[in-house]
Amino acid sequence: MKYQTAAAVIMATAVAGFAVAKAPDIDPARIDSEVARILKQAEQRPESKQQPDGKAIRQEVVKHLQSIEILKNAALKAGLDKDPEVRNQFLTMEAEFYAAQYADYLKRTAEISNAELLKFYDQQTRMIKIQQVSFDTPEEARAAQELLLKGLSFEELTKRYPNQQPAFEDFVMARQLRQPLAGILGPMNRGEVTHNPVEIENKFFLFKISEVQKDPQAPPFDLIRDQLTQLLKEDKAQQQIHQLLRENGIEQ
Repeated sequence: MKYQTAAAVIMATAVAGFAVAKAPDIDPARIDSEVARILKQAEQRPESKQQPDGKAIRQEVVKHLQSIEILKNAALKAGLDKDPEVRNQFLTMEAEFYAAQYADYLKRTAEISNAELLKFYDQQTRMIKIQQVSFDTPEEARAAQELLLKGLSFEELTKRYPNQQPAFEDFVMARQLRQPLAGILGPMNRGEVTHNPVEIENKFFLFKISEVQKDPQAPPFDLIRDQLTQLLKEDKAQQQIHQLLRENGIEQ
């Protein structure tokens, strides 16, 4: 009897030593936040016909958060937070995370007026026909500008300086032009000529907007208003980011 009792105690102790530890508790707010993020991603995929299973998603989120928490604690126990290379990578990932969050914040908080939205719609649906003359040096281009100021027409200028570059024979979408042309030519009106020579691949160009029209296939404004709002918010956010970087010595 004493032998059986001792054996039972030894067995119970051994089993207790191999008992599975309780998974770490996760703050419900973290779980809610991650579930909301996943559901939002699902909403942004309208092609998916399957409704997301909220209960199953929550279970997977809890399991995932518990798993990474266990592994994080193991990494800290192993002293990886003291490893210089690991620390450097962590700081970079942290900076990238906050940078992305700030970009999202700028988009969420951007204020868009109806006038701005209508102007943006015009820019997105604007088609232009372009005339151009190219020169080898900026001095030659400025000399040609002087001729225009004295009354020479752009058409006469193109004859005096035959175009060595491929001509724009058809209408083009202003927003689809590569930079810096999109930013320079996009806002220009019919008949306007660029105020300064535009340097592209070691050539210097003068451009004229000969015709302007709206894309005949453009959807009505009201039909794409929400989409335009999001695009304009993203555009405003990017402008703010570029401005902030320039103010801190980073040129794009």
